[in-house]
Amino acid sequence: MGLGLMEILLILAVVAAAVGVSLVTLAGRRRGERNAPPPSLHSAADTEQEVLRLLRQGKTIQAIKIVRERTRLGLKEAKDLVEDVAAGRRRLTDHPAFAGMRPSLPRRDTGDLAGRVRNLVAEGHRQQAIYLVRGETGMGEAEAELFITSLTST
Repeated sequence: MGLGLMEILLILAVVAAAVGVSLVTLAGRRRGERNAPPPSLHSAADTEQEVLRLLRQGKTIQAIKIVRERTRLGLKEAKDLVEDVAAGRRRLTDHPAFAGMRPSLPRRDTGDLAGRVRNLVAEGHRQQAIYLVRGETGMGEAEAELFITSLTST
């Protein structure tokens, strides 16, 4: 029951093909993740206001596009959601796709980032201050925490 040279070469070719397909599939998945759009920088409340404004103007298609861009929902799900919002059956922000969006930050006209951060922390909104710093500077969470601590420890 010995295997001849041809059988061994055939087995090796099948194994090589399977490994090649696996590597191509894995590379495609990684490339897809790398090219995926970043999470939305818009708040759920801002998105809802923009969608409502577009609906009042009769621009349903633009409203659907906004929802798709900011939530990564499919066309049908985004269309159904916008139609439900237009009919008053639900709020846009009640949909689970909006759970990952950043919360609305209180608007302040205090000028610089440091002043706005200090105001948020003084009002007990440290997490919102972190979101603000990260959104405006591109810092990671640990860096934003350090920045906020250095501003508020004086």
